[in-house]
Amino acid sequence: MKPVTQKAALEATPLNTGENAQFWSAPSFDGLECLAASFRTHVYEPHTHDTFVVGGILQGCQCYWQRGEQIFAGPGDLVFVNPFELHDGIPEGYGYTYRMTYPSISLLQKIAEDLTDKPQSGTPYFPEACVHDPELCQEFITAHKSIQNRSIDLEAEEPLYMIFAKMLAKYGSFRESDMNSKDPVAVRRAREYLEESFMGNVHLDDLVNISGRSKYHLIRSFKKATGQTPHAYLTDVRVRNARRLLVRGTSPSETASLCGFADQAHLTRQFKSRVGTTPAAFQRSVISI
Repeated sequence: MKPVTQKAALEATPLNTGENAQFWSAPSFDGLECLAASFRTHVYEPHTHDTFVVGGILQGCQCYWQRGEQIFAGPGDLVFVNPFELHDGIPEGYGYTYRMTYPSISLLQKIAEDLTDKPQSGTPYFPEACVHDPELCQEFITAHKSIQNRSIDLEAEEPLYMIFAKMLAKYGSFRESDMNSKDPVAVRRAREYLEESFMGNVHLDDLVNISGRSKYHLIRSFKKATGQTPHAYLTDVRVRNARRLLVRGTSPSETASLCGFADQAHLTRQFKSRVGTTPAAFQRSVISI
């Protein structure tokens, strides 16, 4: 890992463009979502994804907490977030520009199987949250640009697929996933309930009944296992499902209702703090390729 110092971040060249974020999707990559963004002031709240997050920093510096460590990612750095791994994001200095992808677990499992030439019973895992690899980072950025705002064909598919394969081969681990094994049974039951019941009102008593633990012990054990309180985890689940509905064309107001938010304004606040843009802007920018 090559951290960028705060001094270097403050002395970094200002970004050439204002704050912006564009999303699009690549259905041929198992519905892969892609993001190209520049942030000067936007702060990501601590959150998780049910996909991987794989990307590269083009300019500036992003500071974030992940795995209990403060990381400063700068140009030439590749960043990896495993599924359900808690992280945030804060601009340093003049901010940063980056390109991100959100590959599904099944997509990287399939690529891992291609690499190892055998079935994968577990989920691939990136042991390092940030690595300095300018050459591979540039290859990723080039491949990322090739699928932006264009029809994906063989010419565009090959580079991105091979980049994911290179990243897994160089920085991935193929050990059997222990993503849920560290969760106590009570926490796992509570998580499953939240993932199934996000559309309606959820009360602490519901989780107590499901888990068989007292309120105090459930909240403490849940946060120890996931890094989040049950309410924060539920909000993440709601935002993830909101993304899926917006991609399908569901209006923001209907999405808010279907995902258990009090109203559209509530959805907008929580969505922007985790995704980087408003639900309406996200829906406008997503392009099915």
